[in-house]
Amino acid sequence: MSYPFYGSENADVTAVSTEYPGIRTPMDLYDVLSGVWCEYTCAPRLRDEYSKRHMTWGQCSITSFLVQDIFGGRVLGVPRKGGTFHCYNDVDGHVFDITSEQFSGEELCYEGNPEQLREVHFAKKEKLERYEYLRRALKRACGVKPDYRYIFFDLDGTLTQSEFGIVDSVIYALEKFGIEGEDREDLKKFIGPALFESFQKYYHFNKEDADRAVAYYRENYEKEAIYRSPLYDGVREMLQDLQAMGKKLFVVTAKPQELAGIVLRHTGIAGYFQAVIGPDRSERKTDKAALIRRALRAAEDSEENADRAKTAEHSLMVGDRHYDIEGAMQTGLDSMGVLYGYGSRRELSRAGAAYLARTPAEVAELLR
Repeated sequence: MSYPFYGSENADVTAVSTEYPGIRTPMDLYDVLSGVWCEYTCAPRLRDEYSKRHMTWGQCSITSFLVQDIFGGRVLGVPRKGGTFHCYNDVDGHVFDITSEQFSGEELCYEGNPEQLREVHFAKKEKLERYEYLRRALKRACGVKPDYRYIFFDLDGTLTQSEFGIVDSVIYALEKFGIEGEDREDLKKFIGPALFESFQKYYHFNKEDADRAVAYYRENYEKEAIYRSPLYDGVREMLQDLQAMGKKLFVVTAKPQELAGIVLRHTGIAGYFQAVIGPDRSERKTDKAALIRRALRAAEDSEENADRAKTAEHSLMVGDRHYDIEGAMQTGLDSMGVLYGYGSRRELSRAGAAYLARTPAEVAELLR
């Protein structure tokens, strides 16, 4: 069988690593990666043009270093415009390029090219995180069960059924602007993202009005609505099970950290968590990936002699919306989407969730 990448006929080398069961040849690797490559493993500058029809688009660097992990040899680079390089592999004189099909017939020169060093490429944080994600996704695809030790939980829609207090407070804020009669079900879209952004996005408020709306929201929410966020059935038992397994648990939420702490204490589950990671009250926008990076540092701080790469490898983000899944993908972490929250199966799957859980009990079972 011929393969659609340069040098496939010359790629008769065998794996020197046993980390990836079933991967014996570069063709085996290509077959498995065909189901693993995705827009989040694609280089960010090329991501808008990514599609599964062109699955190797923007994947060359992290893939070539993964090939090196498995088969040895060197990573070389074809010079491109703008000072970048298209990476490929040379294993004991066997030259092949398993991401070459992205060039659609363009002839590349595979002779006399400079060697590429991972310490140079991985000096870029986003590239290292994409490589780590690709490596772990390949292991999962090969049937290797990950050892997740640090579990990062979203709060609203994952641990607590927070729609009651949140929707009531959104309605209160909107009424201050003369906006009445909004559909409660539709207002659940405010659960997850930062409030400032949501008021701008859904009601086209300018910055000043969005700030005022957030202030009105908090006026109602902090007075009483914050206490209308009951736990989902089974959450407490799930946390008990995970703690008994030796997992270290963290909350990573777009809700201001101070308010998240109040909710956790009110619901009686604050004691299960090593730390609560959330934005400052003054922050207008929330970057879930940045919050997850803070959580990784907190996880490292909970261990002696922690290795950042190993911490990420053993970490899992659990959430109910695409923001949680995408934040995990952007930081190179695996993720689990919960179907009992406010996001749909389609939303979570399209965002790239590695696992889906229908109930809190299933979250624990998948991690057992």
